[in-house]
Amino acid sequence: MVALLVVVSTLLLLLNVKLMMSRKLMVEQESERLEAAMAEFITAVEQENDALYDKLMDRLEQTEAKMAQWENAVSPAEETKIANQPPMETSRREKVRQLTKQGFSAAHIAKLLELPIGEAEVAVQLEKKRQTR
Repeated sequence: MVALLVVVSTLLLLLNVKLMMSRKLMVEQESERLEAAMAEFITAVEQENDALYDKLMDRLEQTEAKMAQWENAVSPAEETKIANQPPMETSRREKVRQLTKQGFSAAHIAKLLELPIGEAEVAVQLEKKRQTR
């Protein structure tokens, strides 16, 4: 009787060990599957970011080209007008300069100063160019 009890206990113990090992294998397989899915997701996000960055850089180049055209097309009367802009406009430029130096994004600057996003992007890019000179 005792021998039978020992045999049954041993079998139950072996079954329990086998069950634990199979669960461990399942967890490892699930972990590998999850890692593969995350790697695919990261790759997709990186590709999307690259595409958005390229699109943004194209937009910036187009905006800079338009700005250059506008700068070249300014008449002497308009130059005088621009030079004599009211202090509020100069104040806005100074605020853009300060916020850019502090590391704020163009979108955040646009929101803070209630500017169109395109105007803020151009102002930030011009300020960054001034800083690199």
